[in-house]
Amino acid sequence: MPFPKNRSRAVRRIKVRTMKGSTTRYERRDKEGAQLSAFSGKKLQAVTNARATPKSMRRPNRKFAGALTAKEAQMAISFASRVKEGTMKMDDVDIELRKYVLGAMAAMAPKKAKKPRAAAKKAKE
Repeated sequence: MPFPKNRSRAVRRIKVRTMKGSTTRYERRDKEGAQLSAFSGKKLQAVTNARATPKSMRRPNRKFAGALTAKEAQMAISFASRVKEGTMKMDDVDIELRKYVLGAMAAMAPKKAKKPRAAAKKAKE
């Protein structure tokens, strides 16, 4: 039975013929490739695969970081503001970018003001 770490499909199985003439199987984890943009497929800058670094340092802290390049994120945010204003229709936005435009529109929505707990209790009574 293989070790649990080797049961994944991310592990590459290598068959090696030994000096005795028998073949043995080694498991080697595949190296991860470069992170690519979800929209254009370009390589994302400032995104690393190093497992030793914490997740917060692996990608920049901005909207759609780790998914879109900076120009594509800026484009999605500008499209979202145009759609919200009514100068552009959602049908005019590229279908692959619509998910991000909707996410940007949701982030732009005004947040509801929370009632203080004391006021909420008085309203119930």
